[in-house]
Amino acid sequence: MAMASGAKSYIVQYRISGTSSPTRRVTIGRHGAPWTPDQARERAADLLEQVRKKIDPFDAARARVEAARVAKQKAEDTKKSEELLGFSTYADQFVARYARIRQKPRTARETARILERDLKPYFGNKPIMLVTPSEILKLIDSIHDRSGSAALKAYRTLSTLFGWAGSRHDIADNPMRNLKPPYVQPSRDRVLDDSELAAVWQTASVAPYPYGPLVQLLILTGQRLEEVAQMTWEEIDVVHRVWTVPSSRTKMENPSIVPLTNPAISLIERIPRLGRHVFTTNGKVPFSGFSKAKDRFDSTLKAHPLRNGADMLPWRLHDLRRTLATGLQRLGVRLEVTEAVLNHVSGSRAGIVGIYQRYNYASEKRAALEAWATEVLRLAAADTATSASAH
Repeated sequence: MAMASGAKSYIVQYRISGTSSPTRRVTIGRHGAPWTPDQARERAADLLEQVRKKIDPFDAARARVEAARVAKQKAEDTKKSEELLGFSTYADQFVARYARIRQKPRTARETARILERDLKPYFGNKPIMLVTPSEILKLIDSIHDRSGSAALKAYRTLSTLFGWAGSRHDIADNPMRNLKPPYVQPSRDRVLDDSELAAVWQTASVAPYPYGPLVQLLILTGQRLEEVAQMTWEEIDVVHRVWTVPSSRTKMENPSIVPLTNPAISLIERIPRLGRHVFTTNGKVPFSGFSKAKDRFDSTLKAHPLRNGADMLPWRLHDLRRTLATGLQRLGVRLEVTEAVLNHVSGSRAGIVGIYQRYNYASEKRAALEAWATEVLRLAAADTATSASAH
């Protein structure tokens, strides 16, 4: 058949049920590759054989076109779905729609950090419905080689993410369902004794900024590492000698008011102002290189002899918080005041008592921290005297 445009096409014209049925046409294709006259004649013969068998080529062709259209649409829908449900893309949705809404700010930041550091690089944008338990186990094992606690954090983050995906019916089966935690977080009850605390204080007094002053402020205030490390200058009121930790960095709903003792104020006033953050190495972001700094600190600490002649047992920065709590109890500070100092709700301030007891223990907290600072300096001075006499 020749078109008005000059193009030529090969067609087959037929009746499916004799002269009484309407004429139908099926287009074989345009003249030219791949359709030559001989190939068109072969195709026409095949179609006419279908007619002889009472199979209508027109309906078959239309069915093929419809099947191709459906397949194409399904492929496009699948591609779009996979793009939306790709792990990295879905992880970003999880942070925005779940973590930042349902989790506390500090936990949400930790969730995002774990996803960026360990999970997104591993899974890429593989559709979440195709992630298998064996893949997850391989990832958790590789993280466990680095750190048991990091593996546990990754496990918990994945459990929460896939649980959320299941609740939204984005996956049919949760790959975390039968996986057990890779690591049991040991109960920590390490408390530095007087000699250890004095050695840490003395070592921190000669350690360079920002780590040395950071450790000393952890000792004096008993606050959490992240709270102290991210301290900003505008949070400090030198006149009233208080530090206001915003609720975004605490585990509580309200800001935490921390009394600053004279030693703490003196320490802060000696810190150089390099930017908005009190502890920083570049003036732009808060200090975060804790692991390497702790290793260097411990190397120096090993050279500081303890008064009992023993070696310093392994310890971590959070032990300083527990040491303060124990020290306050030894100094006769009431439990509820110690909990107020730590901004920690449990025991005497938990449950219904915590709801109705809104007293903030401001004066008691200051007195407790003043007593603690005096005790720390006393221990440090005794340690210095002992070391001097030993030499």
